[in-house]
Amino acid sequence: MKILCIMSVIVHVIMGQTGYEIAKMVDERNKPKDQSSKTTMILTNSKGRTRTSTIYSKTLNGGEKQILWFMAPADDKGVAFLKIEQEGKD
Repeated sequence: MKILCIMSVIVHVIMGQTGYEIAKMVDERNKPKDQSSKTTMILTNSKGRTRTSTIYSKTLNGGEKQILWFMAPADDKGVAFLKIEQEGKD
């Protein structure tokens, strides 16, 4: 067991990366330019009642533009949200 712990420490020291290095690698990795997804969201209130929504999302230009459409339930169907990122704006 001691050998395993010692080897683990040695590997971490030799191969170790700082938090900055890990964050930089994640930020620089290849990302898809466009993507789409279908998501199910289940909301539960304090009384335990649930409401299930189905959402379709389309993202363009690496996340610069995104639109979400509610597909279900019927009273939310057709509602959409549009997000467009602008340089230098929060």
